[in-house]
Amino acid sequence: MSDFVIHVDENDNELGLVPREKAHAEGLLHRIAVVYLLRPNGDILIQERISGRLDHSSAGHVDPEETYQQAAKRELEEELGVSGIALHEVGRGVSYDTETGKPHGGATHMYAVFSCVAEPGVLNPDEVKSVRWASPGKILEDMRSDPEDKKYTGGFKSTLQLLMQPRTE
Repeated sequence: MSDFVIHVDENDNELGLVPREKAHAEGLLHRIAVVYLLRPNGDILIQERISGRLDHSSAGHVDPEETYQQAAKRELEEELGVSGIALHEVGRGVSYDTETGKPHGGATHMYAVFSCVAEPGVLNPDEVKSVRWASPGKILEDMRSDPEDKKYTGGFKSTLQLLMQPRTE
């Protein structure tokens, strides 16, 4: 079933399953889970994808019959070799991915963002080229010089802004 994604409306209500390729080709809203690894000094782990673009610490599609948190934990282990970590949900939103090169973005994602304090383990060489730690403020500043999403993924830009919003807890 991992070749299918959960098509949702703007309120995150399930509309059914669609092939991942169709969701991306037609810009159908579907779910992804995002995780940011944090250090106590506030730095975040940035992932350099195989494509060379910079992205969240870890992220991936929510599979059918899976919650956002289950997908976040699975992706964290698959991509960065991190497991057994408690995740804190930061928030939710929608991103428009410009990677497809289609007008107005292409693939659209309904996302949930999680964070945790952890160090990466063994990187998945099929997905992750490298990782590095950086200040979120400096990354956000650098993102302003990348309006066409060539250096950073569009989803990373959306979720980083959510991560940096002040929270009341």
